[in-house]
Amino acid sequence: MEAVKAGAGRETAHEAIKEHAVAVAKDLRQGKLNENDLLNRLATDERLHLRKEVLDSLLADGNRLTGMAKAEVATFQKAATEWLAPFAKAAGYQPVRDFMTQPYNQHGRTFGVVC
Repeated sequence: MEAVKAGAGRETAHEAIKEHAVAVAKDLRQGKLNENDLLNRLATDERLHLRKEVLDSLLADGNRLTGMAKAEVATFQKAATEWLAPFAKAAGYQPVRDFMTQPYNQHGRTFGVVC
């Protein structure tokens, strides 16, 4: 929205942000980058009309801009933790065999799986 306020078209801004975000993710995965440089890329993109200082201030003010998301996540996390508590032992469960790739029982006979 800040890019639009600064004179960029909504679709143009969305396209520019998406292009840079995808490129940064790809470069990080491929080891071309050691750290995320998305803000620098956005600040130098002439389509967005945004200075680095503006982008930095938007990120610094992120909590105000996310509304109730932080509280909602905390509420969900608490509910999920309470729901999972009776099943604590199940967290360490490891199946003995992958049924589809090794369809044999302990006596070496097949389970009759048709794939």
